[in-house]
Amino acid sequence: MDASEKLIADTLSRHAADAPADDHLLAVVHARLRRRRTGRSIGATVLAFAAVATAITASHSLTTELRTDPQVARPGAPAPGWHWESYKTAQVQVPDSWTQYISGPAPCTTFANSAVPSVGRFNGWLGKYGYTCEDAVLPLGRRAPYLWFNDVQAPGTKRYDAGWTEETRLVGGTKISVLTNDDALRRRILDSARPITGTDYYGCPPTDLGPHGTGLDAKEQITSADVCEYWHGSLVAGSQLGAGTASAFAQRVNGSPEGSRSPRAKGCGNIDQRTYVVTLHGRAKSDSVWIIADYCITDRTVSTDDGITQRRADRGTLDLIQQGVHRPIQPSDIFDPVRPITPPNR
Repeated sequence: MDASEKLIADTLSRHAADAPADDHLLAVVHARLRRRRTGRSIGATVLAFAAVATAITASHSLTTELRTDPQVARPGAPAPGWHWESYKTAQVQVPDSWTQYISGPAPCTTFANSAVPSVGRFNGWLGKYGYTCEDAVLPLGRRAPYLWFNDVQAPGTKRYDAGWTEETRLVGGTKISVLTNDDALRRRILDSARPITGTDYYGCPPTDLGPHGTGLDAKEQITSADVCEYWHGSLVAGSQLGAGTASAFAQRVNGSPEGSRSPRAKGCGNIDQRTYVVTLHGRAKSDSVWIIADYCITDRTVSTDDGITQRRADRGTLDLIQQGVHRPIQPSDIFDPVRPITPPNR
């Protein structure tokens, strides 16, 4: 054996002496295999978790990007001493003392009580005829604060004499104007304005849905009612009735004779034809009655429909709901059918 062969033999002998026994060697091999399998499982688990986390993150990011602000289906109760007023697609809070209702253009309220703030609605009862209204603002002696829906002025702020300011905002497509000599009050009123995205505070949608009740229950104990008024299908105003008036209304409807709508007088227009939806709230359920107030009906009855039964009620039934906001001062003394004047571009 030469020197190189002897060196190789000595090296192999030393490694053989240091090598583990057979049973120990087998255990080491199994342990290493287990570690490799565990490592692979952990790696797979980490990869799977990373994939799930990525999916969750991607889903959250996508949801956040697609999410829109929630729509308020119905606003909450007004501030103490205030109440909600609504018209078409907008609603706003005003002080409870603002109870003088006008149907016509602002500021032509010369016949109104200047000591009482007004809530006006520029309705279209008179069709093609205009209104005689040439003043931009009334003289101080006849001037009173007001809130006006949908008048002719453009959105913006106009300042008048003696600290009076009129501000107009567009809310939900409907103009709201407030005239006061109190800047804080004006801002508070306008800041409370909200578009009607579901129903107004009184449960009124912006559009008349027609008869949709399930029939009145004559035995139901009525606790209150919501009234929604419409003209040509658009919301005019909403209000509430107390238990006494609501119960009297339900009794009159249930006691009215059944029958479809009476015929209209020939040649009579539809200037003042309006519809009402009265939702009667009882202890167990709520029922709706749809009403047509048509002054061209020959027998002067009022057509009601609770979704099951049509009836012909008398005018006394209508009088129970045509109160307050539903019976505004009409601009008859400023209506000029001979030479109508369009309201000025205020």
